[in-house]
Formats: sequence, C-alpha cells, structure tokens
Amino acid sequence: MRIPLYIEMNGKNILVIGGGRTGTSRVKKFLSAGANVKVLSLEFSDELLKIRDKVELIKDDIYNLSLLEDLISSSDMVTVALPFKDLNKDVMRLAKKYKVLVNLANDADETEVVVPFETSIGGLRIAATSEGKSGLVVKEALKRIEEYLAKDSEIFNLLNLMHYLKNHMKKLEVPFEKRMELYYKVFNDDEFRKLIRDGKLEDARERLENIVKVAMYEGSI
Repeated sequence: MRIPLYIEMNGKNILVIGGGRTGTSRVKKFLSAGANVKVLSLEFSDELLKIRDKVELIKDDIYNLSLLEDLISSSDMVTVALPFKDLNKDVMRLAKKYKVLVNLANDADETEVVVPFETSIGGLRIAATSEGKSGLVVKEALKRIEEYLAKDSEIFNLLNLMHYLKNHMKKLEVPFEKRMELYYKVFNDDEFRKLIRDGKLEDARERLENIVKVAMYEGSI
C-alpha cells in the first residue's frame, strides 16, 4: 500500500531512463528540487540537450545490463520513462538488489514511487494522483482546488497565525508536549476563530498570545 510522502530531494542521486517527453518532465522536476540527475538514453529531447550543463546525459543502450546495474547501484531512485515496459522487470530486480526506489512512469500499478501532480497556493502545497487513471483529470481537480481556496482568505490567515503561534511558543521555550496541547487549544478556541473570520487578525494574535500566557501563569506548561 502506498502512502503520500514529501521527500527531501536535495543532493539525491536520480537515474532517469528515457530522454523523451516524460523523461524530460521528470528531470526538470528533480533538478528543481536540487537532485543530481543522470539520464540514460540513445536519444535526448531538445530541452534536455539545452540543459546538459545541469544534467549528465549518458548516450548508451538502455539494455546494457552491466551499465544499468552500475548506474542503479549508485542511485537513490530510478525512474523508467519509456513508452514500453520491456525493461521494467530488470530495473525492478536490480533496484531491489541495491535497495533503490523505483518510479515506473509507464506502469501505475507496479510502480513503487508515484510522482504526483502538484500545486502551491498561499503556503499550502497540494499534491494529487489518480494512480494512473487520468492525469488530465488530476490537473483539473487541482485547478478547482486552487480556485476554491483563492476565495477563502480565512484558511490562509489561520495558517499564518498558527505558524506565528508555533514560533511564539518556541521563543518562549514551551516544551514540545505542551506546544502540542496548546496548538489544539488555540485552534479550537471559538473566540480566536471568530476573530479570524471577522478579519481582526491583530486581535486574533493577541488572543493566542493570551492563551499561552494564561497556560504559563497557571503552571500547566
């Protein structure tokens, strides 16, 4: 069973097999996250050729299993971005041998790692996948989520104030366990939430500070 995760990619070694449109898309995504990317293919898209100073392009036969094993053994993750599945079993076998994660862009059912579609709005990062059913529908769903959230300033004000609360309590050196209690207390405080709904953000900030202050005064933290 797959679970959604955000993984730090900075400095990770990624091998992409296939230099076409899908491979190019994966390469750009991984590079933007700071990964070290190698691409194995006999042909490369014009876009990849233009950024060859940022990515290592290895022009060779993808069925060269000796080379493939050498490249996989030094990778943290391998992506198969080919329009056919002929190589999948060999990649999976070698990846398992070296404990390397596998993203099969050509097989949503067998892949270990899913690379979702994503968007970002107001400090929220949202990723979604249909696990192979339809990428176009996922993109449309994300677009609708963006449009809905764009009309809801309350959620972003709440996010910013909860972030302020986090930093405020760290500054006061509130113990972690007590911080967790106060997160829930502030978040569920009716007056705090009403002030946010009414757009009285300074008053809401003072309210959360007062909740923390009272908890400290009463000795509950």
